[in-house]
Amino acid sequence: MKTTKNLPLFRSLVGAALLCAGAFTFCAAIAVETQGQVAFANLYLVNTTSDAVVLGACQNGDPGCSLRDAIQTANAHPGGDGIVFDLPAGSVINLTTALPDITDSVNINGPGADKLTVQRNASALFRIFNVTTTGTVNFSGLTIAHGATPSDGNGGGIQNVNGGTVNVTKCVFSGNAASSLGGGIASQGILTVSNSTLTGNLASGGGGIYHGSGTATVTNSTLSGNSVTGILNVVAGPGYGGAIRVGGGTLNVANSTLSGNSATGGIGLAMGPGGGPGSGGALFVEAGTLNVTNSTLSGNSANGGQGNNGTAGGTGYGGAVGSRATVNITNSTISGNSATAGAGSTAGQGTGGGVSITGNAAVKSTIVAKNTATTSSPDVSGFFESQGFNLIGKNDGSTGFNAATDLTGTVAAPLDPKFGPLQYNGGPTDTLALLSGSPAIDKGTSSGLTGTLTTDQRGIGYKRTVDKSIGNATGGDGTDIGAFEFGAQIKAVSRKTHGTAGSFNVNLPLFGPKLGVECRTGGNSGVFKMILTFPTAITLDSTSVTPDPNAPSATASVSSSSVSGSTVTVNLTGVSNAQTIFVTLSNVSDGTHTNDVSVPMGVLLGDTTNNGSVTSSGSPNDVTLTQSKVGQSVTSSTFREDVTVDGVINSTDVNLVQSKVGTKLP
Repeated sequence: MKTTKNLPLFRSLVGAALLCAGAFTFCAAIAVETQGQVAFANLYLVNTTSDAVVLGACQNGDPGCSLRDAIQTANAHPGGDGIVFDLPAGSVINLTTALPDITDSVNINGPGADKLTVQRNASALFRIFNVTTTGTVNFSGLTIAHGATPSDGNGGGIQNVNGGTVNVTKCVFSGNAASSLGGGIASQGILTVSNSTLTGNLASGGGGIYHGSGTATVTNSTLSGNSVTGILNVVAGPGYGGAIRVGGGTLNVANSTLSGNSATGGIGLAMGPGGGPGSGGALFVEAGTLNVTNSTLSGNSANGGQGNNGTAGGTGYGGAVGSRATVNITNSTISGNSATAGAGSTAGQGTGGGVSITGNAAVKSTIVAKNTATTSSPDVSGFFESQGFNLIGKNDGSTGFNAATDLTGTVAAPLDPKFGPLQYNGGPTDTLALLSGSPAIDKGTSSGLTGTLTTDQRGIGYKRTVDKSIGNATGGDGTDIGAFEFGAQIKAVSRKTHGTAGSFNVNLPLFGPKLGVECRTGGNSGVFKMILTFPTAITLDSTSVTPDPNAPSATASVSSSSVSGSTVTVNLTGVSNAQTIFVTLSNVSDGTHTNDVSVPMGVLLGDTTNNGSVTSSGSPNDVTLTQSKVGQSVTSSTFREDVTVDGVINSTDVNLVQSKVGTKLP
């Protein structure tokens, strides 16, 4: 992009708008999600990955404006400012020393977490961003990586230290470390994390996030593979909160997945009391309040520390959730987590593989099942205040799950919730999908502990209540127990008009083993129409299409799109054959929830059997199937064989299919 030199600062959005005609990429950079963002006073355009400061570059809009310079310049200007980027996709800003503290309100709007990484690239230890303002700082569209704090430091990726407000949207935190608390983020103040991923971060407490005061909210996000380990010492330190540790205030976790996180107690040395405790493989609450809603906690672990040289092993408790304070869990699924005892002269204990409570815990319409522990409390341990409609696989080691609508099993007779593996089932996060015949179906309620729910964990387009033909629990409304609603999904189709025969749709499942394949021609211009129908009226910001990265020279673009109530129409052009495309609707909102929606569609001309390849042998095969329909009317059961989309099935269709034999989806 051509920059304007010697321009006395981009004074306002009005001034920035004047550049739009000649600088499309600049305008695209500022067209980002603005909810909760501060108003722009000055706008600084980072146009180099260099970590150096060129005097006056950001101030004057010159080449050589670095991120370091932009923060420094924004700090010097009172009032909220904006920082945007004009860099090639895939750019990396390698930091050699700590960035300046952020001392004033600012929006740092990246082009996308897959397009720009800001990382520490030095032997010295320093975090990536240190927020010291009491104002508002917004981060979006960035990957923040490899920050590392020195001794007793918090927040390897971001530290919010003075009670300010930090909003994080569509960011990735990867491989950050804190010697103390919050490997990815440490916050004392207001924190919002949405549509983001925190993975592979580590600390002594709160591998992904540490929240110490104020209110923190995590929505539509994934925290995976984060870890904490207690300090090695004569008195071995505890490892608390593999993904998140709450030290005070209120933490709200909604529509999110926490998986594969771990909390391990420190190793005990000779003459000491033994290995330290590990608690809250995903979430640990030492003070304050934790609210978990419409979320999945799976594959997390709490492990007691090892006791060396004659010392005892530590205790692992709360494989998914460990709490000494107040916890409210509603419409969530907690499964496949574990609590293990530390080895030593005598083994420690592993208790509450799912949830272990010593404080207050209210639980409603939630599944806690198929967790493990090295004691007789594999799923739940402690006293719970059941609000009804729960499914507890093994109730041993707990009290309180005695509401008339609770479904409980025991170690001797476990109750199986019957769900599939943790995987993509639609929406922004992975889920555990209920299978047909699950005892959780229709036995819950949408009336949660923090309000009535309208969607399941997957968000927009996935109704919280789909009342099937199964008897509801007394006082229930046909909602399923847990985070996932069986049978709830957006309806998506690829639509074409077949001459005078009418319009016919190829169904496009958003998830599952069967991909929807559009086998009909898009013409010389590769034209297709996708129709999405939501349960309620929605709005959205934009639509885009991603060509198949595994298909050589694949192309696809959106020519136009429109929204009418609950229906979205996306017109595509230039779609090349033999690929799987993804159409994405950005910032879809039903007035309450907001998230992106992505729809996959296979494009393979001649694949009338919908199996991802065009064949002329075997049974069934595309050529023989099309031949068998020649002369038949084009109907809802024969339209796939009218690959020429002219309203009749004849030899032209057979010949076209024959010409594509051997092609397949990558």
